[in-house]
Amino acid sequence: MKAVKPFFFVIVLMIVVLGLQQSLFIVNQTQQALVIQLGHPLDKVYGPGLHVKLPFVQKVVYFEARILDYDARPAEALTSDLKSIVLDNYARWKIVDPLRFYRTMRTEHNAQARLDAVIYSQIRAHIGRHTLTQVVADERTSIMESVTEKASQQMKEFGIEIVDVRIKRTD
Repeated sequence: MKAVKPFFFVIVLMIVVLGLQQSLFIVNQTQQALVIQLGHPLDKVYGPGLHVKLPFVQKVVYFEARILDYDARPAEALTSDLKSIVLDNYARWKIVDPLRFYRTMRTEHNAQARLDAVIYSQIRAHIGRHTLTQVVADERTSIMESVTEKASQQMKEFGIEIVDVRIKRTD
């Protein structure tokens, strides 16, 4: 009969440890988190630290809090003097509203696909207003600032801020 008590104690201890493990979550300094309850996000964004959730009913989704890089594939564009150039650009972006981001994009992969479309359309529109010489030398900085501003305005509705857009290379 005495052998049953230690076994019972071990079982109870394992259940308590499992419950605590399922109830606590840690958010790293470089992350932000949302708690998803039965498929719907709660309205609170969790910052760095130790937090509590309901075990088995809620799950945690983590998002990067740092600035992320997006390297676009090279694409063709026409200048105002009808010269065709291949632009290789990159963007730096950040998730500023994780709740809105989760509701609209869900993942960084989906966000990068949207970034590709928005940034490429903005670059094509701006490049189309300038000559080849202006794009390559004279107006490059102002074009990139304008593209960054316009693309960031478009991505704001998805909880994303575009920090910077740059052309790496033009051919």
